[in-house]
Parts: sequence; structure tokens; C-alpha cells
Amino acid sequence: MKDPVAIGLFGFAVPLFILAGMFAGYLPMEGLGLTLAFALAFGGACMYVGGALTWQIGNSYVATAFFVYGSFFLALAIGGFTGMLPAALKAAPSVVAVWYFLMALISFILFIPTMKLNVGLVLMFGLLTIGFVVMGLGITKIGGLLFGATAIVGFYLAAVHVINPLMPNTLPVGSLAKKAA
Repeated sequence: MKDPVAIGLFGFAVPLFILAGMFAGYLPMEGLGLTLAFALAFGGACMYVGGALTWQIGNSYVATAFFVYGSFFLALAIGGFTGMLPAALKAAPSVVAVWYFLMALISFILFIPTMKLNVGLVLMFGLLTIGFVVMGLGITKIGGLLFGATAIVGFYLAAVHVINPLMPNTLPVGSLAKKAA
């Protein structure tokens, strides 16, 4: 596969969008079990496949991002299915907050190089970083809205990787790369 990035981006955007709707209060929390299944089977699986394939073509930045967020979704699903996540949210919410803050740190580290790549990635990792900080502070409605916006940017970037190879320059990403003189 020449460009496996769309696989990982769809795996990122789908469960994040559904979780965002739950955090923001637009989707019922009663659907959490199914959402965790999406996080495990769709998020984790697609992101691991996308990460492995991008690693094979030498794109360690994208592979790292896919493996990190794929692991986030896998951990979320495992914690939810085993009951450890709900128990921690009730008895030790600071542990979950630290997890969100660490994800914010990783997202910020991945954000830094985006300033030399494209506007789409700047938006995605910028929104994601802020979303994790806000979630760590316990402001779930705003965190959910930020995650929803992040997912929408993720869907757009996935579409770029599917459409632009077949129809060049159809969807712009706002390149930030320095042009050769």
C-alpha cells in the first residue's frame, strides 16, 4: 500500500467522534459499551494496522502517532470492559486526570513538528492537546466538543489521503513546508 495513513486516521476519527458526543452530552452514555467495542476493534485495530504500514514505508512520525492513540483507545476499551475505568472515575478520578494530562503532553510533542507540515495537522494536534488538558481538568462537555472538532479534522485528513491520490489537489491541507528557492 502506497499511503496507509487514511486507515489510521479513520480508526482515530470514528471512535473519537462517538466518544466526543458522549462527553459533550449529545449521545447517551448507555451506548458506552458499544463505543468501547468501536474503540477496541475499529480504533485500536485500524490505528495499529495504519501504524505498522506507515512504519514499513519509513514514516516514523505518523506510525508513532497511530500507535500512541491506538494504545489510548485499547486502554480505554480494556478499562471500560473490565470495570476498572468506571471504578477509577468514581474512586480515584485523579488517576484518569493524570492519564489525560500525559496524553496532552504526548499530543503537544506531536503538535510541534506539525508547524512545518500543514494546517490540517496543526489543527488536529492542537485541538487534541487542548481537549486532553480540558478533559484532565474535568470539563467534559467542552472536552467533548474539542474532541469532536478533532475528529472532524481527522475525517478531513483521511479524505485527503483517499481522494487526493486519485484526484490531485482536490482537498487542500495548507502546506507549511518551506518552498525551495
